[in-house]
Amino acid sequence: MDFSNLINQLANGPQAQAQGSNQQPVNYNDWNQMVGSAPPEQFGQAVSGAISQIPPEQYQQHVTPGMGGTDPLGQLPQGQIAGVAQSVLGALSGRGVNLNSVAQGAGVGNLNPNNMSPSDLAGVLSWAQQNHPQALGSVATQYQNQPNILQAILSNPALISTVMSVGSQFLAGRGQNQGPVQQGGSPQNWS
Repeated sequence: MDFSNLINQLANGPQAQAQGSNQQPVNYNDWNQMVGSAPPEQFGQAVSGAISQIPPEQYQQHVTPGMGGTDPLGQLPQGQIAGVAQSVLGALSGRGVNLNSVAQGAGVGNLNPNNMSPSDLAGVLSWAQQNHPQALGSVATQYQNQPNILQAILSNPALISTVMSVGSQFLAGRGQNQGPVQQGGSPQNWS
């Protein structure tokens, strides 16, 4: 596994590919060996910590279609947009958040996941990032093996921070273990 190559791929992000760069897409084998095999609780905590450190304006610029010349949510098929919307709304309501408050705070009139536009989802994600980043950590665990969706909903800085956190835990676990890596790439002793 090439950890530095994975970080470079994430740092350049989908924008480099869209602009005709020779940048290779994220290597799913490397991703799944390091990030996909992390315990979901640790992965969710790393995401929550990383996403809460991103300035709200920067995060909003990332997820809002057209801001900053990107449209990461618009790149997802409608079925994935609906799935992410359902996951976010479910995570928020599971934390006791009134969804009418979400709609009002996010400035979104439509909370039906099947009918949400990328702009509606961007509003909900921005609201959640500012008010309930732990919910986004919970959502991220559902897409832990899908870096394209994680890039769309987290932003590259948050995703890079998460990968670095998980990677350091992975390497620390390997060092403590001093043994072979189990099937699937996860250390026998995640710490």
